[in-house]
Amino acid sequence: MKKEYIVLVLISLLFAVASFLSIGLWYFALGVGAMAFLAGLLFVLPAVRGYSAKCRLRHECYLFIHGFLVTLSVCMSMEKAFEVGTHSMGKEFHALDETLSQMEAREKVDYLVNYFQSDLYRMFLSILRLYLDRGGDVLKLSSELTAEASRLEETEQSYEKQAARKLVSFLFLWVMALVIVVFIRFGLSSFFESMQHSIAYVGSLLFFYLFCVLSIVVYIYAHTGAKMPFFAARRKKA
Repeated sequence: MKKEYIVLVLISLLFAVASFLSIGLWYFALGVGAMAFLAGLLFVLPAVRGYSAKCRLRHECYLFIHGFLVTLSVCMSMEKAFEVGTHSMGKEFHALDETLSQMEAREKVDYLVNYFQSDLYRMFLSILRLYLDRGGDVLKLSSELTAEASRLEETEQSYEKQAARKLVSFLFLWVMALVIVVFIRFGLSSFFESMQHSIAYVGSLLFFYLFCVLSIVVYIYAHTGAKMPFFAARRKKA
């Protein structure tokens, strides 16, 4: 089982255990745990995967451009430059090895525009064409591009660190909220039997857990910049 599924199961179990301790009804706990699991499976995991893929591609594009240009300026060989530029690529890129093996170096570089899908990479291709047509110092021609690539990489890495700290703080606050809800049950133990089957109490707890799960989903989508499936579907129809 992948790590992401293990984390999802553990979080769902946390919701299930907390809800059971707060009300003592197994079917209520099962429903809350299932709700958390489905929300994570259908909404959170796709958003996180998309964000991770976007960050990975951005970083790989940055490494490829720098490695390729530096090697090309030294060796004057596109084949060698491509080899060095792709040295640190992940398994997703190496799945293209069979396709790329049939191409010349120039064709490989052009083909990667479909892999990176980046405006920065398109700028890199424009500069490379200029260099191949007119010659000159490729590092001087690409100095502004590499400076912009470095700036974007540093900015994105800084954002990821800040966003990760905020996410941890956000989740910690909700964990504390779950703990408080559980302690309310034990703090009001003398009234618990009458409260346990109260529609108002059960409804309030259900709303609390629903709001908790929903707020986590919304936060993840805001953090990753992903589009909610409902709105994305409507946009495609439009």
